[in-house]
Amino acid sequence: MKKRYSRMGLGAALIPWKEDFSFDEALFRKGVRNLAEGGLKYVYIFGTAGEGYAVNDEEFTEITKTFIDELSGTDTTPIVGVICLSATQILRRLEIAYDLGARDFQISFPSWGALTDKEVDIFFHQVCDPFPDCKFMHYNNGGRSKKLLRAKDYIRLAKEIPNLAAVKFMNDSLEDVINVVRAETPIQFVLSEYGYGYGCLFGECSMLFSSISSHLPTAWKLYQAGVEKDIDTLVALEKEVAVSQEILFETCNTPVINAAYDKLYAKASIPEFPMRLYPPYQTFSDEQVDHYFRKMKEQLPSWFE
Repeated sequence: MKKRYSRMGLGAALIPWKEDFSFDEALFRKGVRNLAEGGLKYVYIFGTAGEGYAVNDEEFTEITKTFIDELSGTDTTPIVGVICLSATQILRRLEIAYDLGARDFQISFPSWGALTDKEVDIFFHQVCDPFPDCKFMHYNNGGRSKKLLRAKDYIRLAKEIPNLAAVKFMNDSLEDVINVVRAETPIQFVLSEYGYGYGCLFGECSMLFSSISSHLPTAWKLYQAGVEKDIDTLVALEKEVAVSQEILFETCNTPVINAAYDKLYAKASIPEFPMRLYPPYQTFSDEQVDHYFRKMKEQLPSWFE
């Protein structure tokens, strides 16, 4: 079945904050440019990694405008994420981004209370129907949004919501991964690096470049191995991903929101990228960061070539 989005490697653009927590536009542009020049055809802002939960409307507008401008004239599609506590707030930010030229969006459920199945349907119609010329990717993060959808839900929703084009499906349950990849639906499923290594054996799926984004050539090797169903390469690279995660949790064991991890990965290619998270969220210490990179270079030297 033809998908509403082509198969993709999906990358996240992160927000660098200056010491006074103002937006560092120059460094942000550099990060976005690195992703596009690294071959990514789809890049998004304002997920968990991009601190979409933290910015106010003014910051959202400024950063979105910069993001779209930096990718104009390239063949990389900018996807604007929206995380809010109410559908009305989500719609307002979609309108802002639409007026700035965005036509591709990532949306999440309002999370103060878990949606019922009926409310899920209402939400998608409420948010997607007003923008028939746009494509929507659903960030299916049950831990944060309190509602996890599965293959059967998306099969039904795809029939009702013609512009629901993709799902960022971060549940690594083998059963769920198999079911979404094999589902008869035009929705493109973007899996985690772990999920992708398994899911690609059962059909077409896409990959989120997360921990492996610290070295894009390695990320692309994993992605291509999935396309070609090259099991030996998949196994070898998934082992490297596992090692990178072991190092991460050994050296950086402070409780943090996930964006702190992603800023570590960004720092691998842009050493001056700051680790700051928008308050009140805390990040890793300089000592932890240094320890992480020492261990990574010792155990995964190819990721720094």
